[in-house]
Amino acid sequence: MNESPVVILLDPLRPHVFPLAALPFLSGVLDIDPDVPEPVRSALPTPTPGAAVTVMMDTPGQRIESLFASEVRVIRAEPVHGDRLVEAASIMDRLWNRGGWESTQTHESLSVYLVEETYEVLDAIRSDDESDLREELGDLLLQVLFHSRIAQSHGIFEVDDVAGALIAKLVHRSPHLVSSGVVDIAEQERAWDALKAAEKARASSMDGIARSQPPLLLAEKVLSRAAKAGVIESTDEADLEALIEGCRHADTALLGALDMLMTDIRIREGRRLENVED
Repeated sequence: MNESPVVILLDPLRPHVFPLAALPFLSGVLDIDPDVPEPVRSALPTPTPGAAVTVMMDTPGQRIESLFASEVRVIRAEPVHGDRLVEAASIMDRLWNRGGWESTQTHESLSVYLVEETYEVLDAIRSDDESDLREELGDLLLQVLFHSRIAQSHGIFEVDDVAGALIAKLVHRSPHLVSSGVVDIAEQERAWDALKAAEKARASSMDGIARSQPPLLLAEKVLSRAAKAGVIESTDEADLEALIEGCRHADTALLGALDMLMTDIRIREGRRLENVED
């Protein structure tokens, strides 16, 4: 019925969803690869080995690559935007279920990595290295997946709940999503702040400030919130600014000393390597 063989490739993330172009071939004689999951196999006609139409899983490898170099007509599902995120979550789940190091971790034990990865993302941004930024964002994403998997193991929430909460927040705070006109950025920011304030219903402008952040960032946030609320007094601000300036000088001195030490360590390592090679 068909001049050339046809191979229908199923997406491993959703093997039960067939490409539309494959539908005309599914009611005829089929050969079904052993890797196709049983629920999918049972929904298809009884397989006939050697049939002109074959249903296979679209798994990476030489076997799939060779199909595209042959005379076979390949029908493949179009990739869905975000599929790699689903795959990453699946791999995190598999790592957890293997009962290795991953399953022994807690939110607290991972917190040091979360902070470190965040600063590595900032370093990548400041270095203007896009490939480095891509890698560091991946490491930060791992922390989101990891913490979500820990919560899932306790029956609290999972990564879909995290994504769902973000979606709800973005939609609620972004009325311009349904606007057909030009977005006014200032108005967008005002709407975001107003909707956020209504959501949080905070009793104080100091509520919700992350106290785990470095003191200088914490000070900036406190001053910013107090200024917006109109409750900061000049004497308070002056005293705090003096402390902030002192911290900045101390930070600058410490960073300078650390830069010198790191440079010196690299020199020592180079000398040690030269001695080993000699």
